[in-house]
Amino acid sequence: MTLSLSLADAQRLISAHGFDAAYSNVVKITEVVNDAFSYTRDRKAYVVDLSASKEVAPTHSCFISVSLPSSPPNTSNSYHPNSLQVIGQLISLIHKHTAIPIADPSLDTSGELWYLLTPIHPLPSSAIIPLSHARNKGLLSAQQSVLLDLTLGKFLGQLHSGVMNEWYGLPLLGEPPEPSYSWQETFTSTLEALLAEAESKSCELPFEDIRRYLSRAIAFFLFDDVEVPSLVWFTGSDDDIYISLNGADVSIAAILPNVAHAIWGDPLLESFFMSGMSEALLEGYKDGGGETLVVFSRQKTKRLWYTLFLALVVLTERNGSASSREQWAKETIMQCADSLKDAPCH
Repeated sequence: MTLSLSLADAQRLISAHGFDAAYSNVVKITEVVNDAFSYTRDRKAYVVDLSASKEVAPTHSCFISVSLPSSPPNTSNSYHPNSLQVIGQLISLIHKHTAIPIADPSLDTSGELWYLLTPIHPLPSSAIIPLSHARNKGLLSAQQSVLLDLTLGKFLGQLHSGVMNEWYGLPLLGEPPEPSYSWQETFTSTLEALLAEAESKSCELPFEDIRRYLSRAIAFFLFDDVEVPSLVWFTGSDDDIYISLNGADVSIAAILPNVAHAIWGDPLLESFFMSGMSEALLEGYKDGGGETLVVFSRQKTKRLWYTLFLALVVLTERNGSASSREQWAKETIMQCADSLKDAPCH
């Protein structure tokens, strides 16, 4: 079955899920196309423009995600993207425990395709742009960039300190039959599963070296300093954040409901921390309740492992697509492996 969303599909979903009648007419749908870290090969997302009638310009919008039906896994250790059902549950937790602008979604599993709908935003798609585009095109002043970093850092701090769990691993709809209470065991077993998948696809990577370095890290209990499982967005990036830019005023207007790779784990795993934290991001993070994540050299080594882990997820999701992001993943894995050769674990 083809993953797609027609105008008629969007209108049916909007009408069925009790959207405000004043803004319930679908005017336009646009597929969200990007090569972000959060890309998942069996999902598509659309931004839907809405108005009071089909004859007037859109004034509001919402996001609709589409996926094939999936059976809920019963383990939190083997790696798999989160289902739309799990994503809906996670977003509800985020909405309940933080000030992050992502509201409770509606889930529709009544047909051959599954849909996740966000509540409407009081802006059309033409009035919001991904933060990555704004940065790349130089649309932000230094002051605006700092303000957004402060806000983003605060949101991440709230996420990591406000949405917690009792066990580590990939989120499930219920409790796992054998919950893991060790982040080191959870992370390393999941990493091993990804390495095995990449190796089975004949990717030319230094698997033997990586496994040798991982054995050393495990022997030094490198990942065992995490005490509480936090909800980590993991693959979230500027591509998933939409801002409203109106002259000197800038704000985070919406966040793509894409937590397909979120995991209960170490906050340092967040991809926003891959290249270090800007002063503004760090200030906002602490203000939001986040703790200092990198103090010792061993924690920098741990961050190298998390970057390698991210690159493996990106690589397996691309599945031989020959995209620029797949090439980034291969190069990043090679660079991380080289750096891990002599990286301190104590």
